[in-house]
Amino acid sequence: MKSWIACFITILLVLSGCAPGPGPASPSPRSVTDTPALAVDRSTPSVAATTVSPPTLPAPPLPVIFDDDGSPDGTAALFCLLGHPGVSIEVINISYGEAHPLVYIQHIGRKLDELGIHDIPLAAGQDAPLAGSNGFPEALRQGANNFWGLPIPNAGKVYLFHNAPAYLVWILNQASAPVTIFISGPCTNLAQALQLDPGIRRNIAAVYIMGGAVYAPGNIADLLANSGNTVAEWNIYADPLAASMVFDSGLDIYLVPLDATNQVTIGKSETRQWRLGGETAKFAADIYDMLLDGWGAENAAIWDLMTAAIMVKPDLCAFQPLHLKVDTREGVTSGQTVIVPDEQPNIHVCLQPDVNLIKQTLIDIFSNSR
Repeated sequence: MKSWIACFITILLVLSGCAPGPGPASPSPRSVTDTPALAVDRSTPSVAATTVSPPTLPAPPLPVIFDDDGSPDGTAALFCLLGHPGVSIEVINISYGEAHPLVYIQHIGRKLDELGIHDIPLAAGQDAPLAGSNGFPEALRQGANNFWGLPIPNAGKVYLFHNAPAYLVWILNQASAPVTIFISGPCTNLAQALQLDPGIRRNIAAVYIMGGAVYAPGNIADLLANSGNTVAEWNIYADPLAASMVFDSGLDIYLVPLDATNQVTIGKSETRQWRLGGETAKFAADIYDMLLDGWGAENAAIWDLMTAAIMVKPDLCAFQPLHLKVDTREGVTSGQTVIVPDEQPNIHVCLQPDVNLIKQTLIDIFSNSR
């Protein structure tokens, strides 16, 4: 995730007025046992682990567990999916990454409340990787605390949320048919859920992840100029052990790395068309217009957004089966996604996205959104 951010920290501090945000202490009560009944009764996608074709999607709505790290583009992807009539968001998780999860989940609750969306459970994960100390600069996380300078509705309200890994286990064990998982941040929550109950694999249809750099250069230097790491991408780098555990889990994983996301950008000509849709589309357009204005750029990458579009329309990218491992060691290759040529493929990797069709698909989704 996130090339285009070399100047992002300065922009965020300007947008937020350099005001200090709340710390990572929990602003709301946790609830793991208060689990409302869910009815997930949809047909099961079926994909051989080594095929290049993504799974055939069940008839709408597609049940999706959404897991992001509180990024602007991840938030735009959430509101893209919320406005899609063919998608049912079963839970919204915020993971460790760009945001402090306990802070950012409240921002999401407030925005959903403003839009009259009250039936989607919220969950937050731990504010640290499974191991090591890789992480986003605190100045960037301060931007997430301040909701990236966007208006914060219902600022005085506090929203119930669950513990993300435990709730993942519960929701997957309750589901009557396999569920798709969308991850646009570190894999921490899913990795911990698999540790809690490896049996949840049977109810995971597929996992779509924005992350990694296969043949393309990494993007750690965009935020940490002196890191020396030129090979890793931020989502994987922030928690390499979690990514490694998910990659090795045997799940059907569809990875959209920097190799693909570097090829697709949008500008205000696209966001103007997004605004033809409902309030969810207008908010996603607000996010990207804010980024474009803050960066002084005509175009911006759409890392998580294009991954969301590919999830709901898998023929937007040609996937290649590869065996990838994650370098979990400390040092200048930490978080690198490495091809192992002689091993059975474990990941379907998007390397050839249909650039124009992805842009048009997003216009279609947003302009027809509810």
